[in-house]
Amino acid sequence: MSTLTLSNISGAWYASLRYPVVNPTNRKCSTIPIFSLNNQYSRNFHLSWLGLFVAFLSWFAFSPLIPDVIKTDLKLTSEEIGNSNIVSLCATLVVRIISGLLVDRYGPRKVMAGLLIIGAIPSGLAGTVSTANGLYIVRFFIGILGATFVSCQAWNTVFFDKNVVGTGEILFKKS
Repeated sequence: MSTLTLSNISGAWYASLRYPVVNPTNRKCSTIPIFSLNNQYSRNFHLSWLGLFVAFLSWFAFSPLIPDVIKTDLKLTSEEIGNSNIVSLCATLVVRIISGLLVDRYGPRKVMAGLLIIGAIPSGLAGTVSTANGLYIVRFFIGILGATFVSCQAWNTVFFDKNVVGTGEILFKKS
């Protein structure tokens, strides 16, 4: 009877998490090599979830502050708070449609970078808001970050085979 050791367990299973297994027909990875950065599949996987994480961090940064801090500081009504939420959501919905078209034309990597840059500027300027209209404008442009979900989905679909693309999507992506 053979004993179960780390070297026996780590064989093929660990190797599939470290080294990509590429389908020769479509050149897509059929494993998710998350423990390595030595190949394009790992780098693209990690850059896609990291980009989405940064976007969601900025996208959701306003939400906990609005009911108390922002409402009090800007002397906003409940209607103005509701309107800022609607503006943010509308920006996300509209830009998701536009983002899909841009991904088809320019590729998910460039679209992701563009969305992160466009969303970073108003995120940095959020502290300068002093009126309800300023809040609407900043929330609109920060709402654009919600569209990064589209480019992340497309990015993983380009690099991973159908047998693992769903697993890759669920590991780090939420929407």
